Amino acid sequence: MILECEKFKESMESEEAECRHPDDYCQTRQSCMINYIGKERKREQAQKKKKAVQEE
Repeated sequence: MILECEKFKESMESEEAECRHPDDYCQTRQSCMINYIGKERKREQAQKKKKAVQEE
């Protein structure tokens, strides 16, 4: 799925979705799919890392 940044008009695939300007103000960030998917991916990676550490 192709996602588009509303503010900067940048397109990207959902598999590589990550906000490229996280420190800039963005009025649509709360409803942004790119931001949401990027945060979910980071949470999943953190959970996997935490689980791997616990299993050691």
